[in-house]
Amino acid sequence: MGLFDKILGKSEETDVPDLEDLMQAEGDVVSPPADFYVKRVDLRNEGDGELALKELGSKNIIILNVMPLSKQPNRLKTIISKMKSHAGKINGDIALLSNDLIILTPANVKIVKSKPKAKPGATIIS
Repeated sequence: MGLFDKILGKSEETDVPDLEDLMQAEGDVVSPPADFYVKRVDLRNEGDGELALKELGSKNIIILNVMPLSKQPNRLKTIISKMKSHAGKINGDIALLSNDLIILTPANVKIVKSKPKAKPGATIIS
């Protein structure tokens, strides 16, 4: 709705669902227990990195929120390098989901990574 619509009293109804309401879970209890889980870990310090690696060792998939450490790029880079190395050693995988989220997968779970699309008129050198 634009400024003039507000002044003139025109209103538009939109049917955009509130995704947060739709995604509300009934709780974190899983019944029956699963073989592995997808877990979110907020990376605030090295201890959170160790927790993520421990969960990875338990065959859980980790969604890592790196936003809390984004203002400490050297520390963040060190922790992510350690995680990348660990994922490679256990035959897992790691990938960037967004600027703030990284996904880590356990052994024998691979992430399909797409290559960035070339801009129109760009020359691709192989």
